[in-house]
Amino acid sequence: MSPPVDRRPSAARGTYFFLSYAHSVPPSGDRVDVWVGRFFADLAEEVARQAQPTAGMRIGFSDQHIPLGADWKAALAEALGDAEVFVPLYSPGYFSRPWALGEQECFRARLAAAGPDRVTAGHLVPVLWIPFPPWESHPEMDRALDLGRDVPEYAENGLRAFCMLASYRAQYELLLSRLAGRIVHTAERQPLGPSRAPGLDEVVGPEPTDPDFVVAVLAPTTGQLPTDRDPAGYASSGRLWRPYGHRQEVPAAEYAAGTAQRLGLSARTADFGQAAGLLDRRPAVLLVDPWIAATPNASHILAQALHGLPEWVVPLLVTDDDDTQDAGRWSTEVMELLHDAGLPQVKRACNLWEFVDLMPALVTEARRQFLRYGPVVSFEPQPEPVPSLRDSAAVAPHTASPPADPASTGRGGEDR
Repeated sequence: MSPPVDRRPSAARGTYFFLSYAHSVPPSGDRVDVWVGRFFADLAEEVARQAQPTAGMRIGFSDQHIPLGADWKAALAEALGDAEVFVPLYSPGYFSRPWALGEQECFRARLAAAGPDRVTAGHLVPVLWIPFPPWESHPEMDRALDLGRDVPEYAENGLRAFCMLASYRAQYELLLSRLAGRIVHTAERQPLGPSRAPGLDEVVGPEPTDPDFVVAVLAPTTGQLPTDRDPAGYASSGRLWRPYGHRQEVPAAEYAAGTAQRLGLSARTADFGQAAGLLDRRPAVLLVDPWIAATPNASHILAQALHGLPEWVVPLLVTDDDDTQDAGRWSTEVMELLHDAGLPQVKRACNLWEFVDLMPALVTEARRQFLRYGPVVSFEPQPEPVPSLRDSAAVAPHTASPPADPASTGRGGEDR
């Protein structure tokens, strides 16, 4: 049985390792990657077997154990600041996910602040999780292959295959023990000690004005609420709405945007009224509070606003079963309006768990619909310039114009 993972707030003792991986939506529809979870449990168990930890020192951290409703970025910054060893699971997706690369850059920045000798002291131990196609290479891969240079199947198949297949059990246990030994050696003999790691926003940057993905919110503000509606969870902007109150540390829109970012998409949150231009050309999730239908003239305004909503805007009706104020009437009315707007398949989250569980699939569905129905940007080729004797006369004898830089003149469509 795997040892329990201590999820208490950081004491001053630290954590043996931080597991970093590229998020994706598993084919099974589960919220988390089952095999990453299995590997984390196996590695934590092996580290605990080899370790001689000081009191209060935790074994490992994986973001799969962040509580529902928590502020993901704050939790990650804290965990990165506590970790002695950073273990990235390299896969083709890892190097295309700003979130995963951001975790690594945050840890590298912490190492650099600790001193130049720390960068190569074994505090960053990469693993080949999924093999890369032959045409793709990264300089970091060589260190990942160091873990199993004497195991040919490791470079061919990666550690994920070892974790999944019983036929690789012996190789899996060998590399698991080796990895755990490196973690324990570094953490116990060359400890960093807890120190500040920069937040993801410091290395990834602010949300772009023209993002890959949009999270729009259709919820009343505090100034629009009916007089009999409890104002808890509402704010001056719909994008700051917290439908589950104190059980969520960040607004619902921010959590949804974080899900898109973990899946490799830049994301922006906006009130529905201010998002119209973005929704016409970007995939989106639309979070809807049924109490919006209780505001003055709501039915007419909503019917107009929702008319012609693109296929790639996926709505989610967000309610709370623990809310003592029944929203049943308004939920029914909003559902009818969404259906009348041509959106027959409207999902509903009735509690925080369902909201968190649905979000990766909704982001993926919006992206899929956009790729299928979204606008295609085409670029007309510019005509070749007609040679001119006047132009040639201006060129000095025995010199030639430098060739155009392809990087400065190249054109391309949106990467989908």
